[in-house]
Amino acid sequence: MRSDLSLWKYGRHIHSAASNGDAITYFGQRDAKFLLSAVTSKHYSHLTDPEITFAGRSNVGKSSLINAVLRSSSLVKTSKKPGHTSALNFFSLSSRAYPGSITVVDMPGYGFRSHQEWGKFIMEYLSTRKELQRVFMLVEAKVGELKSTDESFLDLVEQYGVSTQIVLTKTDKLKRADLEKISSSIIDAATEIAPTAVLPQAICCSSRAKTNIDQLQTEILRVCRILPTSK
Repeated sequence: MRSDLSLWKYGRHIHSAASNGDAITYFGQRDAKFLLSAVTSKHYSHLTDPEITFAGRSNVGKSSLINAVLRSSSLVKTSKKPGHTSALNFFSLSSRAYPGSITVVDMPGYGFRSHQEWGKFIMEYLSTRKELQRVFMLVEAKVGELKSTDESFLDLVEQYGVSTQIVLTKTDKLKRADLEKISSSIIDAATEIAPTAVLPQAICCSSRAKTNIDQLQTEILRVCRILPTSK
């Protein structure tokens, strides 16, 4: 499942044939809609488009970030019981500007009891989903470190060989110098836990300030092969 590495540093794209302008064009004419909630693999087995998944601790700002990426104010709903749900929510993403569709998956926020409450279903999804191109793992920048639940999730993606990229959220609350230090520290910790699964640079975003949302959009399009990877 692991994709080729993209070179990012503190949310700044260093090199890629796909540009942020491509993402602006794509998402400017995008069509995003809710597909289904799944609690068993039978519910989503018919979906065959390239897929990306957002994961993170409860209250990390996942719903807000996905809505910002999809250019929607309310398509993705916040769970009424954060950390206590086992459903995967699937969304379709397409555009009149480019051929091809993407499936976007909102994983349940993981909390103290997530592994018990997720059960085998989430483990099955991560270990067997061939369409999954990348997991974007959200970490709140202001927290400044990985929590034990983050570390447990990283153990899973490393075990299952799932390409994973750290996305720091709510970065507008930090000064640039502090953000760079935190980003470096979190990447060091994450790559130590999951050296073959985690990409070595983070994407730093703010859904409120819309910081680097276009760069995250570009990476989604690239890993799903909607945009070219080389000139």
